[in-house]
Amino acid sequence: MIIIEVIAFMNTYIHQTNKRLRIRSDYIRDHSAEVEQLISQLYDIEAITEIKHKKYAGSVAISFDNTQISAEDILDTVESHHWLRENNRPTFIENAVTKGTKTFAKGVAVMALKRIAGPSVSRLLLSM
Repeated sequence: MIIIEVIAFMNTYIHQTNKRLRIRSDYIRDHSAEVEQLISQLYDIEAITEIKHKKYAGSVAISFDNTQISAEDILDTVESHHWLRENNRPTFIENAVTKGTKTFAKGVAVMALKRIAGPSVSRLLLSM
């Protein structure tokens, strides 16, 4: 049986225009209650006109009036609430490379053992 492990990871992503700021991060995806709490506080700011939170995507889009507040001010606020924090789990590619390296090293060791000790002795040692 072959088991394939698929893990979704993301890096922090920020997209900014004159009147909109979109942030995607591990923290937003993994801490929806804390994110919702800050979103309710952000709605108290008159310059913020709309907020869209996509929980499972780990994304929040904030529309605002740029004559009253800047994107940098909003970024400072969300950063102080850890929205830009990434988790430090290894990525899918890093996991695959690590597992592949171990498999390759084991294969090379078995080939070397077969050459040195012969096929019958190496089968005996590998069965232990």
